[in-house]
This record gives sequence, structure tokens and C-alpha cells, in this order.
Amino acid sequence: MNKKHIIYRIWSNGCLIYIGRTNQKLSSRLRGHFFAKPMHLKIGINLVDYVEYAEFASVADMYVAEVYFINKLKPILNADDKAKDDMTYNCLELDLIGWKEWEEMDLRLASWKAEIERRNKTGDYPK
Repeated sequence: MNKKHIIYRIWSNGCLIYIGRTNQKLSSRLRGHFFAKPMHLKIGINLVDYVEYAEFASVADMYVAEVYFINKLKPILNADDKAKDDMTYNCLELDLIGWKEWEEMDLRLASWKAEIERRNKTGDYPK
């Protein structure tokens, strides 16, 4: 199986809050956000109501798409790669990309929320 190059978007209350990229399984990358893994922006799991993603043919395509969408859509939690001014062009090919709903979302989020609640109650955090 070919390695996947993924851009994902996290939504909260109808607002886009974060755009990220990954070459690993989407569930692994998202778990890192919710469990505050090193090199992951911590995102409160209770904020998330929708996750979608798009796959790209190459790492270069993934990088370009991430920067393009961060600067076009300006999600509030993205700080890196966000220019202070506005873009002056559009990329029709990227604008027409087919975003897919993350099908594992309901099952994974429910499980992770329960794990976070258990850890908060017991203080049992991995070292």
C-alpha cells in the first residue's frame, strides 16, 4: 500500500479551527492533538464536532496544499505558515478538491473522550 499524504481540517461549531498534515494514519495524528503528544498542537477534544481530510499524491503536493489552505481560510489555531497579509490568487485545482468525512470520527472521539475523562479522574497519565 502506498504511503498516504493527508491534509485534514478540524471544525468546531461550524468554524474551521485547524488545518494540519500527516503521512501517518489520520487517527494517530488526531490522537496526538487530543492527548497533547510532543510536536502536536493540543486541541480540546470537546471542541471538535467534525473532521474532514483530503489525500495527495506526493509530499510536495501535501505541503503546498496545507500552506495554501491555511492562508486562504485562516483557521484560528494555525500560527505556523500563516502569512500576515492576504493571498492575491486562487488555485482552482485545490479549491475543487474533494474533502472526505473522517468515517471513524464518532467511534474514535467517544472512546478518546472516555479515556481522557478516566485519566483526569485517576491522574493516570503516561510518563
